[in-house]
Amino acid sequence: MHETTFEGQRQQRGDRAPSYDLNAEQVVIGIMLSDPNAPRAVESLLTDEDFYSPKHADLFRTIMRAESDGTPTEPIAISAVLADRGDLERLGGPLYLNECVTKVPLAAQLGWYANRITECAQRRAYEQTGVQLVNAATSPNRDVDDLASLAHSLLEKAQPRSRQLKMTDLGSLINPGLDEIEARGKRPPGISTGYHDVDKMLGGLRPKQLTTVAGATSMGKSVALIDMARHIAIKLRLNAAYFTFEMSNGDVFDRVLSAESAVPFRLIRDGMLDEQDWQRVTNRIGPMSNAPLFLTDKAPMTVANIKDHCKRQQDGPGLDVVFVDHMHLVSPSNPRIVDRTAIMADVSPALKMLAMELDVPVVAAAQLNRGPSARQDKLPELTDLKGSSSIEQDSDVVILLHRPDYYDHNSPRRGEVDFIFGKNRNGEKGVVTLAAQLHLSRFVDLALPEGS
Repeated sequence: MHETTFEGQRQQRGDRAPSYDLNAEQVVIGIMLSDPNAPRAVESLLTDEDFYSPKHADLFRTIMRAESDGTPTEPIAISAVLADRGDLERLGGPLYLNECVTKVPLAAQLGWYANRITECAQRRAYEQTGVQLVNAATSPNRDVDDLASLAHSLLEKAQPRSRQLKMTDLGSLINPGLDEIEARGKRPPGISTGYHDVDKMLGGLRPKQLTTVAGATSMGKSVALIDMARHIAIKLRLNAAYFTFEMSNGDVFDRVLSAESAVPFRLIRDGMLDEQDWQRVTNRIGPMSNAPLFLTDKAPMTVANIKDHCKRQQDGPGLDVVFVDHMHLVSPSNPRIVDRTAIMADVSPALKMLAMELDVPVVAAAQLNRGPSARQDKLPELTDLKGSSSIEQDSDVVILLHRPDYYDHNSPRRGEVDFIFGKNRNGEKGVVTLAAQLHLSRFVDLALPEGS
């Protein structure tokens, strides 16, 4: 957009805060041309995108490139560079470079003018965001959820860029690091899953980590995720967000109720409860009624949609952990991505970034291919993850579920499930065996009685 056009629009809008300052831009260019130390100093304060004037942005890039190449950055040298490129006259010639230098006041503070430019750039970014939101809000093809996701996305893009490279020296980490190590011995480092030996392997579910629970169809992926979620929300009273794409919210409720009350899921599903069953159910309604477990079964949904829900959750009641059941049913960021491998290469890293950005654990279920069925021992491997190797790469923890009686109903290990730690970035690999009480929609530690 030309400066004159923008100025005309600004006059029509009335007296508002300016979204550009050409004088400040000239002063910064002038300082960079007159002070050989200025280009290096301004590098951490500005980028060429912060300049409103394309002319000033081009001059900034030229000076910074000269600084990087170790060549002079004073007006005569820069004029020669521009002349060799055939751009000198287009950018105002030597007279304009000298004009920028003469604009520099005595004892000019580079930081103040740089901040002025970045503030104006930020206003322009917010203005553009507003225009895009208005256009989207008036489009008949946008629903409210899409608009909410778009708003979060646009506002994040409009946030100021961090230009200061902040590094921490090792010595400054000693005291807080030792304090943290001491504190770890007094509390679990992560959120308990509800499974004692699994917690020992993991150290609990940790913030910023993506834990993938993978298994073949009907192996118990959803059972594991719902089990962890109900323990965290009902027993620990921590805020859990649960995204279910394979079953409805009501289906999840039925399974939570079965696991909590020890009333068989089949009876709850079919409404065949006797008086004793109803007593068990009503005894668990109190603890469940105020449990901070928040469900959504809306599909299809992208990771951006999930993030939007989670952001609102964090701003409201709070958020401690996110469950996604399951990642193979999450939509890609671009609807044109249709190849299964490409979809998972899009979804998997996005879920890891979700954990990083929200600073909470993210636990996602994943499907395995038919690889285990073809093996004699039927044991799953990381290579069985369906769709893409990116799941293994992006996950901090990969738990592979294996039930011997899934393949052999007469197995001497009937009623057991192995949690095989195929990947455990901050711990050991190994196997934890639990009791598979599938009729109650739960897994439990082997030492626990069935009715507990």
